[in-house]
Amino acid sequence: MLAKYLYEDLCPGSRALSAGVEVGDEINDRAAAMLRLWGIDASAHTPRRIDRDLCDRADVIFLMGPEYLRRLLQEYGHDLAAKAYLFADPFRLPGSLEDNEYLVYDPSFEERPVQELIVEFAWFRDRLLQIQRALAQRESQQRLVPAAEYFRLLPK
Repeated sequence: MLAKYLYEDLCPGSRALSAGVEVGDEINDRAAAMLRLWGIDASAHTPRRIDRDLCDRADVIFLMGPEYLRRLLQEYGHDLAAKAYLFADPFRLPGSLEDNEYLVYDPSFEERPVQELIVEFAWFRDRLLQIQRALAQRESQQRLVPAAEYFRLLPK
């Protein structure tokens, strides 16, 4: 959800869909506060669970960790690996997916002050801009590496 709103804010004219493998009933107060500090209003957001129809409508799918990627492929089809990427680093082929590597922790569930989380998650904004440039093919050396090239590394 944070990525969707940040992406649309940073890349005017772009549209992103937001869904989760696990979702709550409403937007998390801390996530909403983080977005407000970035000047983004997400108060009308309604969380939704990912499904096959949404996956089919998406050009690319970014997941916040290997376990979510594994579940996506297992529940909705291995064919989605061709357009699925790990948000933490979608530009390199992972050598391993052990010990929570490539897992992006959700800052909205942290008990720390929102200002502190904004500083820690500044990299999030940079990653979204890198992804946008790669999707727009403006940066040829920044090729996105789809899960199809490494999904054999995922835990069974």
